[in-house]
Amino acid sequence: MNPILLEFPDAFETERLLIRAPRPGDGPELRAAIADSIEQLRPWMPWAKEIPTPEEAELNVRQAWVKFLSREDLRLHLFSKEAGIFVGCSGLHRINWDVPKF
Repeated sequence: MNPILLEFPDAFETERLLIRAPRPGDGPELRAAIADSIEQLRPWMPWAKEIPTPEEAELNVRQAWVKFLSREDLRLHLFSKEAGIFVGCSGLHRINWDVPKF
């Protein structure tokens, strides 16, 4: 089966979080979160060399959205329900739909 046809929720909630697929327009919040935590990210995340420009952050979000829709990568954005702010990213990566595994 073509992975695009597979159902996967684009949003769900926990008691404290709204967890949803990336969406166009999330770039400024992503960029702000990276800027706030760049020093903590650098030791663990190979991509965390520089704070992205606004354009790079929005491009990143839109590429993640397209990959989510095509089921190539299922990145998820996490928002605090109480504060209404972006708090991070997680997801299911390195997908092999033949097994299936993430």
